[in-house]
Amino acid sequence: MEVVEFGWRPEAAYLESLGAKVSLRRAGDGSVFRTDQGNLILDADFGPIDDPATLAGRLLARAAVAEVGLFCGLTSDLIIATPAGVEHRRSHDKEQR
Repeated sequence: MEVVEFGWRPEAAYLESLGAKVSLRRAGDGSVFRTDQGNLILDADFGPIDDPATLAGRLLARAAVAEVGLFCGLTSDLIIATPAGVEHRRSHDKEQR
């Protein structure tokens, strides 16, 4: 999640209150990673997310949040690579899973 610098601590606490394991992204040299806009990135591990669209909406409603990494409704095809192989999912296949 991309956040403005002044609000990263409250946003990290909010993510943790939702059950995420949160870390401030660091560059290879250990310094704080900054986006091209000068913002910070909070990496949040939620594990499996049951309703990503609702979570994205809740996060984007927060004042210090610039963007989230949940890209809901942007594609109809998904290619997933796993140790077991490659899986191709299409949005119209949803009923078949």
